[in-house]
Order: sequence, then C-alpha cells, then structure tokens
Amino acid sequence: MNHSAGAAALSTRETPWIANLRWDMTWMIGSAALVAVPVAAHFLLGVGANGVDLLVTALIGGPHMYATFLRTVFEPKFRERHRFLAWFPVVFVPTAVILASTFAFTALLSFFFMWASIHICDQASYIAQQYRLKSGGSASILERALDFAAILSSLYVVAMYRFVDGTFVISGYTVWFPEFLKVAWWPRLFAFGAAVVISTWAVRSINAYRAGRVGRPYLAFMLTTMVVSFLVPMMKELSVSFQGFNAWHSFQYLGLTFFALNQRNGQGAVTSKFVKNLAGPRDFFRYYGWNVLLTVGAGVIVGILIWIIKLPQEQSYYTVVLSFLLVHYFHDHVLFSDSQEPSLSTGRAAAGAASSSQALAA
Repeated sequence: MNHSAGAAALSTRETPWIANLRWDMTWMIGSAALVAVPVAAHFLLGVGANGVDLLVTALIGGPHMYATFLRTVFEPKFRERHRFLAWFPVVFVPTAVILASTFAFTALLSFFFMWASIHICDQASYIAQQYRLKSGGSASILERALDFAAILSSLYVVAMYRFVDGTFVISGYTVWFPEFLKVAWWPRLFAFGAAVVISTWAVRSINAYRAGRVGRPYLAFMLTTMVVSFLVPMMKELSVSFQGFNAWHSFQYLGLTFFALNQRNGQGAVTSKFVKNLAGPRDFFRYYGWNVLLTVGAGVIVGILIWIIKLPQEQSYYTVVLSFLLVHYFHDHVLFSDSQEPSLSTGRAAAGAASSSQALAA
C-alpha cells in the first residue's frame, strides 16, 4: 500500500492511537528507549556529562524548544488570540534570566530544574489526555490533573530523599530545597502521598479501561512515563540521567509539534506562509533543519559571550539557553491549555503526518 492510500485508509477508521501503532510507538512510547542512550554514552563510551549535554542539546533538546515558536509567535492566529501571552514572555523572560544569572545564578538553576519537571509532566499529561479523547473518554480538568499528579509523584518519590540528603546535584550545583523540609519524615510522608495518588490513578484507570473509556495506548503511555520518571532520579550522575529524560521528552515534542502543524495546515489553520513551507506531510526534514539552524545560532551567541565578551562559560551557556527555554515552557503551558487548539484526532492531515513520519522511522 502506498503512503497516500495508507493515509486515506487511516482517516476513515477509528483508532485508540493518536495516529496509529507505528507512529505512536516511534514518537510517543517506544522512544522511551532514548533515556538509556546518554547513560550508555556516559558509562560505556566515557562521554563526560558536558559532552552528553552538548549532544542532546544540539540534536534534540535545542530543536524541540525552537519548534514551539512555529505555533506561537510565528503564527498570526495565536498572536491574535493571546496578544499579551504571546509577547510578554519574549520580553520578560530573557530580561529576568539575564538579571538572575548575574545576581542569583544558583537560584536561577534551581528555578529552572523545578519548572522543567513541571513542564515535562504537563506535556505528558497533555499526551495522556489525547489518548483519553481517542478512546472516547473524559477530557476533564480532573482527569488530566490526576494524570499530571501521578507522573509528578513518580518523578519526585526518590528525588525527595535526595533533596533531604543534599545529593540532588546537577552540573555541580546542589538544587535548592527548603531547610525546614530537610527532615527524615518528609520524604516518607511524600512517598505515602505519592502512593495514594498513584493508587487512585490505577483504580480509576482500570475501571475506565473496563468501561471502554481509555484504551491500551493510554495505559502503555502512562505506565512507561511513570516507570521512567521513577527511575531517572536514582542515578548518581543526575545531569546524565535527566538529559536522557530530556532526550525522550524532546523527541516526543518534535514529533508532536510536526503532527499538530501538519494537521492544522491541512485544515487551512496555518496562516503564516513561512510556517506552511515547514508544515507539509513530507516537510519533516525542512522543519527539523530550521530548528537545528536556530540551535546553531544560539550556539554562536554563546560563543560570542565566552570568547569575545569574555563572560564565564557556564553562565553564558545557561543565560542564552534559558532565555529561549523558559519562553518555550511558558508558551507550551498556553498551547496545552488552549481550547481553540485542536485535539490530535486522526484526520486527513494528521494521517499525512503519520504516513510521512512512518517513512522516517522505516
């Protein structure tokens, strides 16, 4: 069956997958294997933590955050709907990052790590919501909040012990944690609360599955995400393990954003001519290349700050990266909660994106 015939067939039948088994396993679920790649590179190939950071940022992490802007500041309809939220973070966030990197660098990194974990859970709960919708289940705020809480609880169970012990260290910096919570009973209390949340999620999910309100793809995605979230904070070298988590998260986002752009383009909802040229079913490499180009541009700025202006290397890197990354976080919270953004149902355009992405995965 050729790609066009496959797309036509896909658009006429219901599926519990966002697109289909192959696309979802490539981009959403099976790509969890990426978590192990930075870890393997570090322990088996001897790649240092800085090398892991550079590789993940250049190939996946950087491109994924710039992809956001194709749906936000580059899209006239988004700017019309969110006149304030489109531009406020573009001005405020870099200003705040520059000031914080100068006067409160450790506090900036702690804030970044906290927001990064919330952002990852927000994206995961959004994807879970799409799986709920595909099975005809509830897309209520309560259901999504429970998905979010279950993932966040899984991520922080082990992390809480490390916060209290003072061993939650990334890139040589100990992440800030309130002193009054650095007591033996706090991580145990949190673990108990997490067990309650996850048990509640499990009971409700089993009942929903039996009632046909969620499908196996939803359960597979949530269980994979929760297991990975639980395991990542266990590794001694957290900067490497979290870059593995970031690699999976970013890979998901690249596929998800291309899928959404292609879907909206097929519906005539993409109004920017530039974005249209990156949003066709067969334009993935053009779309990816544009985001890599922006990543290279950011690297050039970092280089100018380090070698020409003579600013400290780490401060220069985080100032540039966080200026863009935190805007990406801000805009994504808007996108993931925007009722006027279409759900990722499988239509003709979405099928085209899935067909194209399958070709990439083959």
